[in-house]
Amino acid sequence: MTPMIDIVFLLMTFFIMVINFSQAESNEAVHLPDSELAQPPETPPSEPMTVQIDADENIYLGSARCWLDPSAVQPGARPLFEVLSEELNMKKVVSEIRPEDITLIIRADADASVGFVQRVIQTCQSVGIATFTLRAKHGGEGFAGSPESEGGFQPL
Repeated sequence: MTPMIDIVFLLMTFFIMVINFSQAESNEAVHLPDSELAQPPETPPSEPMTVQIDADENIYLGSARCWLDPSAVQPGARPLFEVLSEELNMKKVVSEIRPEDITLIIRADADASVGFVQRVIQTCQSVGIATFTLRAKHGGEGFAGSPESEGGFQPL
């Protein structure tokens, strides 16, 4: 009986390790814009980090709620610059990953202003992140099951 339990635990561990967590990092409050030009990446980013921006221009980095503008400070939120710096320092210490190696995935709501998204990108550039990917729904159908795609760019 003991060998069977061991095998069950090994199988559980295996499936936990290989499960796709890409949906786990998506925020239900963010409704991605539709784009006919959005294409899935040829290769997934090696060191992804996801920033989400909802329609009310709230910023989320992982589970941390962040603010960009000191006049828009919200309870429980921290400055985006500070949260990014801590996250990058942790990645550098633990995995020896430099900011230049990180691809920032931006999931911005369709109703978030372009100017606000640009300010978020500028803040990320100020801590050393140089590669960005914007997420969008492929096609114009606009239904909930529409797959996410992304188009990347590298600002100068």
